[in-house]
Amino acid sequence: MLPVSVLVLNYNGAKFIQACLKSVMAQVYPVTEVIVIDNASTDDSVAMVTAGWPDIVLLEAGANLGFAGGMNLGIGKSKGELVLLLNPDVVLDPGFLGAMVEAISTDPLVGSVSGKVYKMVDRQARILDTTGHVIFRNRLFTDRGDGEADVGQYDRVEEIFGACAGTGLYRRRMLEDLKVRDEYFDESFFLFLEDTDLNWRAQLRGWKCLYTPEAIAWHYRGGIAERKTKLVEFHNYKNRYMMIIKNDSPLSFIKNLHHFILTDTLKSAALLWRCPPALTGLWDVCRNLPALVGKRRIIQSNRTVDRKEFERWLMPFDYRSWISRHLKS
Repeated sequence: MLPVSVLVLNYNGAKFIQACLKSVMAQVYPVTEVIVIDNASTDDSVAMVTAGWPDIVLLEAGANLGFAGGMNLGIGKSKGELVLLLNPDVVLDPGFLGAMVEAISTDPLVGSVSGKVYKMVDRQARILDTTGHVIFRNRLFTDRGDGEADVGQYDRVEEIFGACAGTGLYRRRMLEDLKVRDEYFDESFFLFLEDTDLNWRAQLRGWKCLYTPEAIAWHYRGGIAERKTKLVEFHNYKNRYMMIIKNDSPLSFIKNLHHFILTDTLKSAALLWRCPPALTGLWDVCRNLPALVGKRRIIQSNRTVDRKEFERWLMPFDYRSWISRHLKS
């Protein structure tokens, strides 16, 4: 059996972490180790872990390192050949890990796996949260199936662009292969889209990501990072540009430039109305530009997949639904 390390990244997750850890310890597939990385929480979550789970390793970061820095710390300290990354607001069905390991074992080039994750808001409704990531021609990204009722539309094993790191299983060999300057996840992202950046780098190196519907989990989406806040909008805005600078093909980007310009005009206008401070993220992009260019050189020199092969993942974008959804919100 392949040894699996489970990493739970915690930041003030007292409301959720007990249920998360209970579901981890109830997995049918044996877990090699469970590590909780704490990003300097100020609630009772650390005390809950130390008092209630003596067999779990607690790593106290001493500061809020974000998702990228916190998970990098945990991955570096873990031992498993496979690494399951979890947000603390996730609850796993008992067979989740076994199904994920079965999927990743089908091919040594499968470097990551996504399961079928539902929203926890109403378990009876079985509303999907994610079945993996999708990338569009305008370089926006989304969770596949997000908000859809599960009527069997994602009931087959298939190759996808990438996994959501809040419930993703990763092969250590892939993580080591993708590491740039000793970072698995890019710590300049801090949080949000760091997993999409990893997915993009994985695709450029020829690693596969599989989706399996047999691995079921439940997610309080935004449980420890409330959506539409200044922090979320800021990092989402800047990180998309940083990801493009590092990973994109110039020719592919030019081919889809009209999609990019239309999207960014609408998105920037919406943020100017709803959350102007988020637009200052462009300054953060400029400040990090020398480092981003250096990382790009490393990533592009190591890529094994050509532009045309990668472009199969670029999906058409539904502007009408996107605009309608944002107007309602």
